[in-house]
Amino acid sequence: MITFDALGQQQPLKEQLVGTWTLLSWEQKKGNGTKVERYGTAPKGIAFFDAGGRYIITVMRSDRAKYASNALWQGTPEENKETADGTITYFGTYSIIDADSSVTVHVEGSSFPNWNGTDQKRYVAIAEDQLTLTVRLPAGDVVDVIWKRAN
Repeated sequence: MITFDALGQQQPLKEQLVGTWTLLSWEQKKGNGTKVERYGTAPKGIAFFDAGGRYIITVMRSDRAKYASNALWQGTPEENKETADGTITYFGTYSIIDADSSVTVHVEGSSFPNWNGTDQKRYVAIAEDQLTLTVRLPAGDVVDVIWKRAN
């Protein structure tokens, strides 16, 4: 008789997801085959998923210019636009759907206000210390966000 232990049973998806992840890449593949790196070629970001079902994700361009005023609340309209266009942050609760290897994030707050109060689905693939969250957009585009487990 073969036991599950002998087969090296894999941890449940939630247990694999829990932890801290640092961003490697963010890429959108359009239906026509073109690729968009909306947050640049070297984006910065972090994702936390805790065991209690809470998360926070933040992604930003690493090449944003510093504000000339050096003051947090005194950016020019252009500087503020670059910040808004080059950053996405959202947090809330999440639940795992094992049947299709996905996570549904309930957005409690986001730097993009239209996401507040919404549920969004991300397909999950975890291989060793790498996490890929995939978003399938209604227009046929696919966004792959690739993370590495933080040490």
